[in-house]
Amino acid sequence: MKKSKLFKIGLILTSILLVGCTGSSGDQSDGNGSGGASIVDDGKTKIALLINGNLGDMSFFDSAAAGMEKFKADYPDVTVDIVEMGTDNTRWEPTLRLTANDDYDLIIVGTTDMREPLQRLVKNTKYADKRFILFDTEIEDNNSSKYPTVRSVLFKQNEGGYLAGVLAALMTREAGKTNTGFIGGMKIDIINDFGYGFMQGVKKVNADFSANTLAYNSYIGDFFNSPKGKTLADTMYREGNVDVLFAAASQAGLGCLDSAKNNNKYVIGVDSDQYEYFKPVDSAKADKIVTSVLKRVDLMLYEACESFLAGELEYGVLQYEGLAEGKVGIVQNANYESIVSQANRDYIDQIIAEVISGDLVVKSGLRRFTSTEELNAYYDSLDPNKQ
Repeated sequence: MKKSKLFKIGLILTSILLVGCTGSSGDQSDGNGSGGASIVDDGKTKIALLINGNLGDMSFFDSAAAGMEKFKADYPDVTVDIVEMGTDNTRWEPTLRLTANDDYDLIIVGTTDMREPLQRLVKNTKYADKRFILFDTEIEDNNSSKYPTVRSVLFKQNEGGYLAGVLAALMTREAGKTNTGFIGGMKIDIINDFGYGFMQGVKKVNADFSANTLAYNSYIGDFFNSPKGKTLADTMYREGNVDVLFAAASQAGLGCLDSAKNNNKYVIGVDSDQYEYFKPVDSAKADKIVTSVLKRVDLMLYEACESFLAGELEYGVLQYEGLAEGKVGIVQNANYESIVSQANRDYIDQIIAEVISGDLVVKSGLRRFTSTEELNAYYDSLDPNKQ
């Protein structure tokens, strides 16, 4: 990724890398909750993506940045800046506020860590002329309409997790093993949704094939501790006799990929096509990535920014994106085809078709749909340590 200029933010941040380009004219908004390419009347359209972490996770944040890079390339008259805020969360809210004080028309942030800072910001009428996208969470559970300048976007990662669970259970059964596993980052809504979907997928295969595959579950505790991710995966592979596991942990999940390579086991990646990321630099590791569960943050942000420019983006609403919308799925590349048998691929394709048609409904692990007690009980029903 090109780093084109240095952006200094007061005394709080000495320097943040920006990826940007110079903008030109854009349309004006009527100032209400819907529409408007350029809310600030300065003759330019400026968009900022704030990353509450660092690029290089080869997953979630890199996908978001890739979408904005493509948008910047396709719309050179729009200024697009990508700000890496780092892992020190005390910097995130001040950076958000300072960015809002600048002349950006649209500010994009993601993850549950940013929703409370955004709530506090948009309650200040000073920022009524700004527009915001909050992705991978809702600005306030079941209350998007209370925030008329914010568009919330949630992905149906439970559907992607379901496919991962189906695949892991099929491969486990075919290998003559009994255990698979799920490793998450933090035990938060979004990651629980992945995990709950995964466990449902395992149970689907058990029911259809009269199998008894079990599934470990473990959480790293953050999205940055790659060594801990590796340790947890090592334990599942070596002591749990796991042949393939699913890791949904952003940068911390890279340690799970290291473990798969070192233990000559398989892993299912997340958010981006992690096989494609690693193939040019570490083919031995890439070969162990059976597939990746995709969350097309890149495509969603690209389309949202196009709608913003056209004055068609609505605010005060919650947008859901899943398999049917083409924003969730699994990678079916040559590596996937070489590892997964034709029979298993056909079975997975049928599952995908049933989810898209609505014939198969994957339950969500989000708290608004599934209580913590119910989620934990479901995990325990498959945990080899609790049988």
